[in-house]
Amino acid sequence: MPTGKHALGLWQGVALYVGAVLGTGMLVLPSVAAETAGPASLLAWLVLVALSFPMALTYAALSRERPDAAGFSGAIERAFGPRWGAVAGWLFLAQAPTGTVIAALIAGEYAASLTGGGREVRFALGAGLVALAYALNLAGLRVSARAQLLSVAAITAGMLLIVTRALGRLDLTAFSPFAPNGAAAIGLAAVQLFWAFVGWEAITPLAADFRNPKDISRASLLAAVVVGVLYVSLALATVGTRAYGPALGAEIPLVPMAAGTFGPAAALVAGVSGFALSFAPVNAYTAGMGRLITALARRRQLPGWLGIMPASGTPRRALGVLGTLCAIAAATAYVAGWGITDLLPLSTSSFIATYVLSMAAAVRLLRPPLRYAAAASLAACTLVLVFVGPLLVWIAGIAACALAYSGVRSWKSVPERRVLVRSTVYADEIKIGGIAEEEGL
Repeated sequence: MPTGKHALGLWQGVALYVGAVLGTGMLVLPSVAAETAGPASLLAWLVLVALSFPMALTYAALSRERPDAAGFSGAIERAFGPRWGAVAGWLFLAQAPTGTVIAALIAGEYAASLTGGGREVRFALGAGLVALAYALNLAGLRVSARAQLLSVAAITAGMLLIVTRALGRLDLTAFSPFAPNGAAAIGLAAVQLFWAFVGWEAITPLAADFRNPKDISRASLLAAVVVGVLYVSLALATVGTRAYGPALGAEIPLVPMAAGTFGPAAALVAGVSGFALSFAPVNAYTAGMGRLITALARRRQLPGWLGIMPASGTPRRALGVLGTLCAIAAATAYVAGWGITDLLPLSTSSFIATYVLSMAAAVRLLRPPLRYAAAASLAACTLVLVFVGPLLVWIAGIAACALAYSGVRSWKSVPERRVLVRSTVYADEIKIGGIAEEEGL
């Protein structure tokens, strides 16, 4: 049974998209934004939900134009050349170790709400969740996608149940004053919430694995609707039930919300759901990044041995290296005492940089009206990039390493190209000579 090529249908694609975008942002950011901007944080949610549609459509269009395991990196290469494609790929992969640790720690936070365990428990349970995602991806994309579909469907239903019941007990006084921290706080909340809307790029390396190319756009649109409904509903319930603030555990808002809606026993369900939901983005990103690494290696933008895959189509070498880097990042974070807030800026800045490059490539490659959607997304992403501040140095450093590696590989490949050219010329001379001899010239 095939495990790679053409393993994805429409609903499996929707599940991968929803899991990649919803993920951990749904678990922590509604309360963070509400604490920053108060009820006015709802405006930031609405703006970013609206922005998610052109971003999703843009990435889907780039994928459909040329299905490629390099995904958005391949599109950037077509627009600006191979070196900028390498930069985009490196920037995206640079966030993978810290991003995986962030997802694991958020899962651990929810699990710890059940067990009462400390930091060691959070790291251990989070590591177990990541290990499960890697095991499923090593089993093959078909197995991984089916697990994603089941987990996202079950968890989405659970979240809707909690939110729907919570919406029934909204306190209208919770929305006044509407903007207690001023208009500037709404912009700051939007910057914080950007993390909740990354993920549209994660599935682009899987474009060639869809049975029907049209399902790429369909899946992205359906996922954008699902994500928008869930995010806005959860944000509204968070504000309306006052399920935010240090006193109520702002890091894990679903737990107090569920307890306040269904009773203390529901906190157990919310804790389990929060832990399980963290699996979806880790699984989706693991699938996409494994294929991205393979594609970059085949383009000589990473070591060539990473591009070798068995007949099953599972990128085992890439997954092995990626898993090792994530384990090193987790060990470093544990020893250094780093938490979610320490790691989040590194991942977010890399994400935003890849979005800027992707949208710029889309402006160049796509035709109207999708070009206009890409231009709007480019302007918004560039504005957010300004707020990463000193981390622009981190972005520049990764870009410099990618360019340097590409330059070295290009320089080393010059003798190989000369040998190939000479062999081709020699073969042509033999062919021409043979023809001339046959014709008596």
